[in-house]
Amino acid sequence: MSFFKKFTETVSKGVSTATEKAQQTVEITRLNAQISGKRKEIDKLFANIGASVYEAYLAHDLSRAESKVIPGCEEITAIRGEIAALDDRIKTIRNEKECVCGKRVPYDTRFCPSCGHPFPEPEPEAVEESPIQADPYVPVDPDSEPEIETFGGAGDLDSLETKAPPTPPVDQRQICGSCGTPLYADSHFCPTCGQSTR
Repeated sequence: MSFFKKFTETVSKGVSTATEKAQQTVEITRLNAQISGKRKEIDKLFANIGASVYEAYLAHDLSRAESKVIPGCEEITAIRGEIAALDDRIKTIRNEKECVCGKRVPYDTRFCPSCGHPFPEPEPEAVEESPIQADPYVPVDPDSEPEIETFGGAGDLDSLETKAPPTPPVDQRQICGSCGTPLYADSHFCPTCGQSTR
């Protein structure tokens, strides 16, 4: 019975992980579409600003363009702020952060693998513990296992093997000489200890 329980838990974990990944992909695609639309708005504003400046140039009075250029620039600044917020949302979903050099790295990285920049240690989040509430009318025996109705012979379950979910492939062309962490091919610094790989 315990094997069946482990097997069921493994399958349900895999299904929930796949569902979560699919939801994340849909959300990231939606956010990228919004960013793309906002960049097109910025391109139109740049074109309008350029046209206004050129018309003022032809009139030999560039001050005439000011009334159209300043509001356009302010609108571009506001849209860029919206794009930055959407980009931050994507980084949060992907569990990434951005280095000062512009490279995106996993959130738990301590040193940028590209430039070696150290990241500050993240502060641990306070977790509120909530008491587990049980049904007062159902007695709970901690030593008993729940009974599971099976169909077919129980011997069939013994022949099944539990397989661990596959681990994602890691590019292991380099290994840090200081701490042994696997490095990506383009890593110039170890993301764990900050040691130079050159």
